[in-house]
Amino acid sequence: MRRLSIAFVLILVLCALTVGFGVQFNGSDVYPDAAAIDADYAAHVGERAHLWTEAVGTENGSLLVETEGLHLRVSDPSPAAVEIGDHVQIYGMLGPDRQFETENYHVQSAGGVWYMYGVSVVGIALAAVLFLRRWRIDLDHWRFVPRGGE
Repeated sequence: MRRLSIAFVLILVLCALTVGFGVQFNGSDVYPDAAAIDADYAAHVGERAHLWTEAVGTENGSLLVETEGLHLRVSDPSPAAVEIGDHVQIYGMLGPDRQFETENYHVQSAGGVWYMYGVSVVGIALAAVLFLRRWRIDLDHWRFVPRGGE
């Protein structure tokens, strides 16, 4: 019972730390956020920005992205490299006329997210199978014991 209580307390602490981090971390203060940029775009022209956006269309051979109401035309990636609805993380310089000069970007497609979750589930299942091949659960004492041993 003591081990179960300690495990329960440690899980609660882990959950509290996770939630606490999520509440405290809301991006980097080094770069302006999308709402501030959208509120007064002209004041931010020439500044560097790091934004998490979604591809929403194309215009004159440029990709259009949107986040929190802020719409931008980006220099990279090209529309051919992105599908509408993909999430695009962009870093670069804000230019006039809502043009974003991209210095670096990362595209995360919906298929990539499902692949990540699928590989994670397979990895967890494989780890559990390998663990349970050598260990079994002793329900009388709520512990793991080696297979074949008492």
